[in-house]
Amino acid sequence: MSQVSPAKVKASQLVCVFLVVKDAQKTMENYWNILGIGPWDILSWEAPTVYDYRYHGKPAQGRAKVAKTDVGPVLFELGEHLDGDTPYPEFLMKHGEGLQHLGFTVQNLEDVDKTAEILAKEGYPSLVSGRYGDNGAYNYIDMTQPLHAIWETYHMADNMGVKPPRYPDTVQTSPAKVKVNSIQQVGIVVKDVWKTVENYWNILGIGPWDVYEAVPPTFHDVIYRGKPGNPTMRIAFATVGQVQIGLLQSISGDNICSDFIAEHGEGLFYLQFLVDDINETTRIMNKEGFATLMSGGFSDGAFAFYDTARSLKAIWVALQPAKMWLPMIRYP
Repeated sequence: MSQVSPAKVKASQLVCVFLVVKDAQKTMENYWNILGIGPWDILSWEAPTVYDYRYHGKPAQGRAKVAKTDVGPVLFELGEHLDGDTPYPEFLMKHGEGLQHLGFTVQNLEDVDKTAEILAKEGYPSLVSGRYGDNGAYNYIDMTQPLHAIWETYHMADNMGVKPPRYPDTVQTSPAKVKVNSIQQVGIVVKDVWKTVENYWNILGIGPWDVYEAVPPTFHDVIYRGKPGNPTMRIAFATVGQVQIGLLQSISGDNICSDFIAEHGEGLFYLQFLVDDINETTRIMNKEGFATLMSGGFSDGAFAFYDTARSLKAIWVALQPAKMWLPMIRYP
């Protein structure tokens, strides 16, 4: 019998993925040339385009460059700090460049504030908020403790009031040999999958979750940093709109999740796209200079994590889906 989440806020559509970078222009160029992602709209995220700006709940001034593009159903954004009060320098100091937050939309402008107020009462404060364009609003909510991610609630403006420059500035075809048309999954590394799925269900209404024990023989042929490995993991998936959230917990053996935990702690880790031929994709990525960090099979499917963090500021994962998955347990 299906259950109804007790969450007062329901995130029904994951529609935004945001990266903090030091050089938005260079990162845009890399995405266009390596994965064919773009073209990009480039916005000066400052007054007067952005107004009623608040940082940790107090009126403030800050300037950032924000680049936006659509990757399938996801608005993919890069944020570069320019000056003043923005949340990006603090993130860079703690984590370095990388995935900072996920976003979901609400029905109207007023719901942005209402949602933030509800979550603040539950102990999740606002990091930064503002209005933009004619009727747009956003609010970054610090939910890193229970959910291991910052979540943004926003209402998209109908009109920004400005026509942003675009990269590339002319109609052209990306030279990328591997082209990503859609972000299929966002991955989060956690220490306790079961506790995290419970938190997502109770706080944002995300679920139900399918939880798997990734162990041999259905989890097989793992290569970790060029050598045969034998890790075991616990993983969980939930669909939020058209995008999956994946939670990964290392149980035993060397694996890249353990590496990430040791360096960064729990948090947003990878972006995943689907491929028809994992071997051909890996051949191209390796030839382009992106080593395979970890690869393997699950049932009759396969995956590969590529070392793209230096150029793309995130780990990208190719997935050749399985027709038959591992035995799973559903929560709730």
